[in-house]
Amino acid sequence: MRAQARHVLPLMTIGLLTLLSVGALWQPLDPHAVDLQAPLESPSVEHWLGTDHLGRDVASRLLAGAQPSLLAIGIVLVASLGIGLSVGILIAFAPSAVSNVLRWLAETALALPTLIVALLLSALFGAGLIAISAALIVSTWAPYALAIAGLLERLRSEPYWTASLALGSSSWGAVRRHGVPNAWPMIGALAGADAGRAVILVASLGFLGLSPDTGRPEWGAMIHEYRLFLFSDLLLVLAPVCATALVALALNLALDRG
Repeated sequence: MRAQARHVLPLMTIGLLTLLSVGALWQPLDPHAVDLQAPLESPSVEHWLGTDHLGRDVASRLLAGAQPSLLAIGIVLVASLGIGLSVGILIAFAPSAVSNVLRWLAETALALPTLIVALLLSALFGAGLIAISAALIVSTWAPYALAIAGLLERLRSEPYWTASLALGSSSWGAVRRHGVPNAWPMIGALAGADAGRAVILVASLGFLGLSPDTGRPEWGAMIHEYRLFLFSDLLLVLAPVCATALVALALNLALDRG
């Protein structure tokens, strides 16, 4: 059962992200269309998740609101992995003076609170996807760098590493042949956590009124807007809350294969 789950979870996550990706570009109805004649309708064939207090289609708004989270995930994972891998290799192989400075920078970045950094960048440069992504990148590259540096330093003492160099392989060749494959489970665990954090941070800033684009639906902004209906129309609040939690959990489970 556990082995089957390991194969099923990534497929489910790919399907979910594909659905959200398509939904970010296409919605069954106009997510901005107001219909004051049909407020707070129950789910139906036309309105899959009902309508909100302004008669807007909740399902369409939910699908449109996926775009900021998906963009943030893509930007953060690519940038954090690239920076983390590069700095980790430098920490392991660069001269001690350079290695010590990079290690100090990574350890300092670990202490930075992501939400505070995001709020600061939003205040300095304006709310938006760039500020959110930059805040996540600033605080997420460091775990990759330190973990990869520690792994490479440990691998350098292994007999097969020494044998690989003795047979004429370069240090980069040994990293590619032995370091990267050994690092993938660890990288997956960190990537899963970071992807989940990206979804939650985008929603958190949206809830605080710092959405990447205040003119389009966003899950955190929807939670903030619909919070007034928590006791009168629970489904309205649960839709964006469950979407945020489900995507964060699915990404974490799928990428963390350990």
